[in-house]
Amino acid sequence: MVRYTLRQCTYFRAVAEHGGIAQAARALNISQPSVAQALDKLEAVTGLALFDRHHARGLTLTLQGRVFLEHVTRLEELAQQVEREASALAAEAAGEIRLGVFWTLAPFYAARLINSFADIAPGVIIRLREMSLTDLADALREGSIDLALTYDRGAEPDGLAFVELAALRPMVVLAANHPLAGRRSINLSDLAAEPYVMFDGPGSRSYFEGLLEEIGVSPRISYVSTSLESVRSAVAAGFGFTLLVMRPPSSVTYDGGRVKTLKIDNEVRPLRVVLASRGDAHRGLILRRFADHAVDYFASCKTTQAS
Repeated sequence: MVRYTLRQCTYFRAVAEHGGIAQAARALNISQPSVAQALDKLEAVTGLALFDRHHARGLTLTLQGRVFLEHVTRLEELAQQVEREASALAAEAAGEIRLGVFWTLAPFYAARLINSFADIAPGVIIRLREMSLTDLADALREGSIDLALTYDRGAEPDGLAFVELAALRPMVVLAANHPLAGRRSINLSDLAAEPYVMFDGPGSRSYFEGLLEEIGVSPRISYVSTSLESVRSAVAAGFGFTLLVMRPPSSVTYDGGRVKTLKIDNEVRPLRVVLASRGDAHRGLILRRFADHAVDYFASCKTTQAS
């Protein structure tokens, strides 16, 4: 346990720099006995002889004193840094956000969202974790993450608060050479006889199955994958159609195939992207600033996509 104080260290450094107790007291604007008592206490608790006392020439540092002064100088610099950072934390100009992101959303949004927030809040560090829908909800409840960029489905919402960022309409994906690929949009009933490539992502599967059931379409499943790009490759290879809400910018799949994305004519429920947090958690200025920024960022994404 540390038995000396920063104040004692400051008085010691002042004596060392000014060459005597009287001079240090004047520089610090305190009484000489206060400096002398602090110096005696510091030597007593450290077991060091910090100064040689000279009747006519005041005080000079011993070898122990010179080495200890170096440590004290670094300690005071660190203390000043801690004070500055504590002030920044109190003003919420600096800090850390532990952000969880659903792994399907991460490649589309995470990097640019975080980077754009760094432009307006350079003192805030964001720690990113990519997780499943259920793991995100559990991590929020246990307090291991502060915010989650996720869908509003696939996990129990109890105890969580949501800020809606986007409502994504699903799309039909066909092989580029499919007979219906020349259309701009399609009715799902036109695909009733087509085989279906299932994207078996957590939350996504039940969402897409629900949409098909609402339309009265029950296609034969020809291919199943938990990878969005594997699903697109299977579609390009002729395994059938699929439904997706996330649209990569290129129509070329990883294996060189091509797909075509069509709008859906039917009235279908959107899949909502939300910023989730624990309902009873403290939300300081930093978290509120990030939430506001996320809303603005997704609004700009909609504008860009619309144009």
